[in-house]
Amino acid sequence: MNSVEWSRADMTSYSKTAAKRSGDSPLIARGLLWPSIIFLALITQIPFLVTIYLSLHNWNLMRPDMGITFSGISNFVDIVKRPEFWEVLKNTFLFTVFCLGMCLVSGMALALLLNRDFLGKGIIRTMFVSPFFIMPAVSGIVWKTVLLNPNFGFMAYLSSKLGVSPTDWLGQWPLTTIVFVVAWEWIPFFMLVLLAGLQSVSPDLMEASLLDGATKMQQFFHVTIPHLLRYIEVALLLGLIFIMQTFGEIYVTTSGGPGYASTNLSFYLYRLGFQGWDVGGASAVGVIMVVLTTIFMTILFKFMRRTFGGGLS
Repeated sequence: MNSVEWSRADMTSYSKTAAKRSGDSPLIARGLLWPSIIFLALITQIPFLVTIYLSLHNWNLMRPDMGITFSGISNFVDIVKRPEFWEVLKNTFLFTVFCLGMCLVSGMALALLLNRDFLGKGIIRTMFVSPFFIMPAVSGIVWKTVLLNPNFGFMAYLSSKLGVSPTDWLGQWPLTTIVFVVAWEWIPFFMLVLLAGLQSVSPDLMEASLLDGATKMQQFFHVTIPHLLRYIEVALLLGLIFIMQTFGEIYVTTSGGPGYASTNLSFYLYRLGFQGWDVGGASAVGVIMVVLTTIFMTILFKFMRRTFGGGLS
């Protein structure tokens, strides 16, 4: 057998081996996927199932003699009957809607400004992103003491220079102030996601829309926004999940007060579980949070898809 025949034989053997390996690769991929799925289920679904279990039982840590007793849905009924629950629910809704709206509008504006070349673009982008990396508790302390303190904060100093009396923002406008604090933290995240979407828009598509006679405003609403819809949905999804769970900023600034004026569902869960020692009631609030987050997310995404005529299939 000559060298050509040897090379043909080697190529045939290599092709068979490669085909066998390519056929086995999906099986290998599925085999590698199952450990990650099992691990994810263990760290997410089991705690949630335990929360559902505790929400159906009475368990007060101040009464160890009573133990854990099955109560059905009585914890949910008791939570709904409490007058402060509806105030907390209203605070959570207003807080989430206004915070997401501010983050989306401001993040879009900053993304449009940064989606161009100018001197110092990298430094300015880093400055805009930096608030996102500050710990929530640290951010709340800085806003409470350095900026908004009515005695020695920066706003008090600015008010004295303007000749007006300083305002106790956290005392008079607690929920509104916390909305601005949390939005300040999350605007950089929205900006980064939307900026990535803007940089993926095809220049040919933009030029074609201009040749068709579209104005800048029409180009933005009929070309840019439909292209960004997937990115907007990702930003809103993650923002909704984390903003509804806001805790650190409320804890270090107002502690949910005055009364329940700045308490959201996340902090209400803390007050029931760690101040009232009502594990069953706190677990019921946790389950309610999951249900409300899912409903809110579904309504929000359906509204966006109908409004802009696109989105995820």
